[in-house]
Amino acid sequence: MLKDDISAILGLQGWAVVEAEVQEKTLQLKLGRKSSAALCFECKQTVGFSTRKREQTVRDLAWAGKKVNLVFEKWDIRCTCGYEGVEFLPWLSRYERATNRFQDQVYQLAKRMCGTDVAKVAGISKNTVYELDKEGIEQEKKEQPPLLPMHLGMDEISTRKGHHYATVISAPTLHKVVEVLKTRKKKVLDGFFKAQGPDWCERIKTAAMDAWKAFKTSVQKHCKGAMICYDHFHITQHLSRAIDRLRVSEARKQNKAGKEVFQGMRWLLLKNQENLKVEEKDDLDKLLKLNQKLAKAYLLKEQLREVFKGPTARSRLKRFSLWRKQLRSIRGAPSLKDFAKKVERWRPYILNALRENVSNSFSEGLNNKIRLIQRMAYGYKDFDYFRFKVIQQFNFRDLKPKYSL
Repeated sequence: MLKDDISAILGLQGWAVVEAEVQEKTLQLKLGRKSSAALCFECKQTVGFSTRKREQTVRDLAWAGKKVNLVFEKWDIRCTCGYEGVEFLPWLSRYERATNRFQDQVYQLAKRMCGTDVAKVAGISKNTVYELDKEGIEQEKKEQPPLLPMHLGMDEISTRKGHHYATVISAPTLHKVVEVLKTRKKKVLDGFFKAQGPDWCERIKTAAMDAWKAFKTSVQKHCKGAMICYDHFHITQHLSRAIDRLRVSEARKQNKAGKEVFQGMRWLLLKNQENLKVEEKDDLDKLLKLNQKLAKAYLLKEQLREVFKGPTARSRLKRFSLWRKQLRSIRGAPSLKDFAKKVERWRPYILNALRENVSNSFSEGLNNKIRLIQRMAYGYKDFDYFRFKVIQQFNFRDLKPKYSL
């Protein structure tokens, strides 16, 4: 009766427990067939003979704090449909050493834990966790409906030291990751858009990005109806760099007393005004009173933030026009002059962003979480697995685990 109960609990189609051996840390269950026939892997019809039999041991879900092993005799078959190979078992994938439900539990745990911790919990190797996780992501990706975005976000993220960047293409309005490309080179970007097809590319209305040339040229080539929108976060970043170069050049001109005022001012100049503490505001005021060029540059930075906060497209465009005039009016600051030239080159794409009220804020948020994913795993040597993990964490996060511990 106990074996029948265990068989019913396991629910392994076509098999029953014939012997159970309880060890200190393991529960060893020997299975027997309920039928003398096997199922073909291709046509799923029954085959009444085998060409070879062999004993196989596979892992199943843990039970009562013990690791569960299933031991059974697996057949190689030859079917009338022409198939020759291992028999089909509904609860076991071909050539696998773990049941489907065990693999699914490992996959669900790997969604929320790092691979090393999953390996410790499941009692398997880290490499096995990675393989099962990749298989699960591939399967779940196939089950998802195709992403058909009208708006794209394109941004780069560092994958390792030495200026190695991946490209993250996202669908901001859908809150999904479309793809993660290994590099930011135009050849790779072109390959991505070609793979999507012309119909997919025609749907794209806007593409938010930074000023990386390959992003712009690739979108213009394949998504001819898309408006290129340069992200204001990156425009502000370029302005901050220009201000920092101005700070360095102005500090060199100061006497000893003046250099003391400049000391430690780098981050205060770049920090948003509302985030400054009282004592930081006092220190910054001393610096801005001492140097008029930095005062004007700092005011430009704060005004640029207000440009993109305009409630309507008209107000944003008007603010930007006034801001450009103030930028061009600053004299004796080479770094700001170089930045002004960039703004003039980028002007059509900045205006697109202002008209459409488009930014790359979703992509910036993605980057923060992607860095967290990298830190949890202490980095990824396998780029394909890294790509899978990014897609998993953003596109499949709403799915619930099927099994609990």
